[in-house]
Amino acid sequence: MDNQNKDVLDINVTKEARKNFPSLLKRSAPFLGLFFLIVVLVWLIDYVLSYVGAGTIFITVLIVGALIVPFYFATLISSYLEENGRSIGAKDYFRTAGMYFSPTFFGSFRILKAALISLLVSIGTYLLFTVVYGSLSLTFDPQFAADIDALTPLVYGGDIEAANNLIANSESMLTYSRFAAFATDAGFILPFFYLISRSSITVFIRDFLPTPGSSAINASYKEALRNGARGYDADYFKATWWIYLSLLAFYAAGVVTGYFLLEGHPYIGILMNLVGIGFMIIPLVFLLPYFTLVLDNLFKKYKKGFAKAVIDIARRVFEQYKYANVFSEEDEKKYEEELKKAEDALLNGAINDPDVYDAVDPDEEEKDK
Repeated sequence: MDNQNKDVLDINVTKEARKNFPSLLKRSAPFLGLFFLIVVLVWLIDYVLSYVGAGTIFITVLIVGALIVPFYFATLISSYLEENGRSIGAKDYFRTAGMYFSPTFFGSFRILKAALISLLVSIGTYLLFTVVYGSLSLTFDPQFAADIDALTPLVYGGDIEAANNLIANSESMLTYSRFAAFATDAGFILPFFYLISRSSITVFIRDFLPTPGSSAINASYKEALRNGARGYDADYFKATWWIYLSLLAFYAAGVVTGYFLLEGHPYIGILMNLVGIGFMIIPLVFLLPYFTLVLDNLFKKYKKGFAKAVIDIARRVFEQYKYANVFSEEDEKKYEEELKKAEDALLNGAINDPDVYDAVDPDEEEKDK
């Protein structure tokens, strides 16, 4: 079997990202400041909703999709342009955020799929936590097992009021529910961040396609992971695993802090987890340039693999059209030549220049000159 990664560059992704992190952080500071304000605004909205009992992890996902993700996209592109010598201002930053909703980029981060997978992981985490906690409670908290035994007939008997009173007055069950909320939310938040950031490389695949939609980009991404860029997942994990452990630690610290600050509050279960999310905001925003550099170096390393994926998909589509007799003999020859030129250009490293991501109005740019 041929080595599918024989053309992969020998790049130590983690080392390169750490080496260039300080300079990119300095150049990206204005964009990170704007992104930080957006994230804090979203957090405050969710916090207010939680006070009226309406704040859930699912509402957070909707707000993230509507507000945070476009500005994450803008930060990613702005850092990429800065890295390629293109300086842009705040106005262009907001225009770039708007580009996320264009057919070219909308859906690039596959938020709904990430949310669904994360929800399944969250449910699995909750079930695993419940089994482990229930087993340990037999030794360390026998009162919990006794309260469960007392709660079971109330639930099956339909006496919901008595069941709620038992839970509200049982310190053991309240302790369990708070830890379970932490495990469940952490089981959703971390995989959600991981899946979105991992698939952010799709933004850079735009370099290979002159007028693509996000479906074509995502198809190329999946094709590449199966073939020419099969080392991508392992490299991404090696470069970022410590960040997710750090975020988990900040989240846990925030939850504990929220527990002591909000003790006795009727919505403490929801609020202390939101405080945990608040604790994650600063390191998460601070490390955005590092994510950008990781993705940039991964794209350099697996560029030919992604290019091959684009070519393979284009050739399969071409063959399907040929088989269906869609092309005339003349058009078939023309498209075959164009496909061969594109293949030679991509596999020889030719890509579109960074202007394809530029949200600057050409007329305004001309006026500035």
